[in-house]
Order: sequence, then structure tokens, then C-alpha cells
Amino acid sequence: MNDPHAASLQASTVSAQTRIKVWDILVRTFHWTLVVSFTTGYLITDKFPLHAYAGYTIFALVMLRVIWGFVGTKYARFSAFTYSLNETVQYLLSALRMGKAREYLSHNPMGALMVYLLLAMLLFNAVIGTMLYGAQQLEGPLADIVPTLWDENLEVVHKFMAKALLTLAAFHLAGVLWSSWWHRQNYVLAMFTGYKSAFTRREHREGSGEVWTSEERTRHHKQQR
Repeated sequence: MNDPHAASLQASTVSAQTRIKVWDILVRTFHWTLVVSFTTGYLITDKFPLHAYAGYTIFALVMLRVIWGFVGTKYARFSAFTYSLNETVQYLLSALRMGKAREYLSHNPMGALMVYLLLAMLLFNAVIGTMLYGAQQLEGPLADIVPTLWDENLEVVHKFMAKALLTLAAFHLAGVLWSSWWHRQNYVLAMFTGYKSAFTRREHREGSGEVWTSEERTRHHKQQR
């Protein structure tokens, strides 16, 4: 005779085993603080010094994330989501044809590419913005260094980069929503809770259907050489 309590306990145990802590509190706080800071800065372009403070916050956040990418927790490190060009292209092609695609506990190849692009562009535009603040408003840490004659050119670059970042963020959101549906994985919720599911849509995995860690992926590539 089946024991309902035992069955319920077994189900909850299996559920717990399939949830893996991926994103630590620093990564999650960084992500959502960055979203708020960028949105604020974009919407109050003419409000000083609030716009400048938003830019300073973005600069500090990006620098912190870069440092954490080398010394942080396992899945937050850049080594956990650094892929070859071939692996990135293969993942993209598989995704476009809705075929088999191995799932990753950290960022997948396309997600990783987006992370690197966003970090680089955010850092660049934060520096350009600080230079513009000094040249145009005669304020900020670079006010005594940047010539005032640069203000028009800096403003053009700063606005262009802001629009490019907004476009990239839109692609990022679309990719997150699409991959969440494809892999049956709520990536938005994962960035709040820190947890991902280890087993979701098996037909979208290669080989044995297991999720690869960065160490397993590296070992596999070495064996293929």
C-alpha cells in the first residue's frame, strides 16, 4: 500500500535535489542595482548631479563585477562562462533551429557574450560620461583634465552609447525570455532567488543529458583535441 506522506517527502526531496544555487547574493544585487541605475540615468539625462551619480554607480558596479569575475563564487567567475568561438556559433545555430542545445549552469555562450559586451560598453560610457560632466558642467573628478572644447563630441558619443546599450538590453531581455521558454527554465526568477533547475527539458541536452560544469566542459574539450 502506498504511503502518501512518503510519496510527498520523496517528491520534495527530488525537487530539492534538482535546484542548484548558481547566482550568489553579490551577482543578484549587482544585476538589479545595475538595472535601476541604468534606467534612472537614461530617464534623467538633464538632471544633475543625479545623472552623474547614476553614472558613478554604474562605474562602481561594473568594476566590482569585474573583480568578482576573478575572485568570486564558482558560477560567477568568468572562467565559468568563457567559451570558444566554435562553441558559441554551434550554440547559436542550434538555438536558431530549435534543435538540441546543452544547458549550462552559468551563462550559456550567447548569454556570456552579452555579459561581456554590456560590461565593456557600460564601463566605456561611464568614463565618457564622466569626461563629458567635466567638460560641460565643469564638475566631477575629470573637470580639471578634460578640455571644454571636447564637450560636443563627447556628448554625441555618450548619447550614441546610451542608445546602443538600451538596444542591447532589449536584445538581452528578449534572449532571456526566449531561452526561458526553450529550456523550460525561469531565468528571470533565478536572478532573484539564485537557484536554477538542474533537469528541465532533457531533449535539449546533448549526450547523457547532464548539465556540464565549467570543469567538465574544459575536460571534454581537452579530450577532443
